[in-house]
Amino acid sequence: MVKFLNKHSFLLILLLMTSFVSYGFWGCGGDGGGGGGKKTRINGTVLQVIDGPVSDIRVSIFENNRRKKSTRTNQFGEFNLRFQSDFNTVRIEFEGPDYTLSRIISVTRDSDVEFDVILQTSPGAILVENWVVFQNRIRAKSFDEIIFDSLEADFNIDGNGNNCINVQGDARVEIAARNITLIDCKEGIHAENFGLVLLEADEDISVSANRDGIRTNNNTFVRLARTVTPVDNNIFITSLRENGIRTAGSSAVEIDPQNQCTISGGKSAVVQSGTSSVNPSTCTLIDG
Repeated sequence: MVKFLNKHSFLLILLLMTSFVSYGFWGCGGDGGGGGGKKTRINGTVLQVIDGPVSDIRVSIFENNRRKKSTRTNQFGEFNLRFQSDFNTVRIEFEGPDYTLSRIISVTRDSDVEFDVILQTSPGAILVENWVVFQNRIRAKSFDEIIFDSLEADFNIDGNGNNCINVQGDARVEIAARNITLIDCKEGIHAENFGLVLLEADEDISVSANRDGIRTNNNTFVRLARTVTPVDNNIFITSLRENGIRTAGSSAVEIDPQNQCTISGGKSAVVQSGTSSVNPSTCTLIDG
């Protein structure tokens, strides 16, 4: 039976949020955005420069005002950057013959990024035309903190048959994007031992798993929701063989869509045990 968040669950959530305040970077565990401290790979194109050529533009990545990586665009405006970030954000800079434009962007480790822009030299502006993140599976533990925050981007996680997001040990995964898609997952989201997962989107959040779509245990909190100012937010959680949402222990799951929402499972839409709680809001629940 589905239950709404009770007083115990709210106290749990408050405790979790308080415990994470002091962790502002990737975390201590080293697994980061996909495990093993792997790099961010940006494959971008300067589509157009207002009053200038797209070729031979110096493109650089900065952290703490230190240049980490640099390259130049080819004749078609294409550039490729590979770097390992110690933070959730970096500064990307475009330097032409008589201009320098830069902006802060969110990054995650072990991801391939399409980042296509138009440079407006006067007044100076970087106009993002296309921003897509292709993220390998996320494993976070031991106080890792993985944050991506850009409503200009589409964020895709391919589990390749493994858990798409696996969080445990006071770790935190927080993603805000235009669209969020989790595909080819063993379990879409698996959270235990004080793990915290927050996904917010202006448009769609889609979780597709072979087993449980969301599985929680032992003092964890998972929330899938619209942003503060959503555009057309819908949430879809699908389990082919098991349960849409499965909770145990004193964990909590909250789903908060703007428009459509469906939670479906090959067995059940929602399964609860222990003192866990699930708030499915207005979602349609479909049992197998």
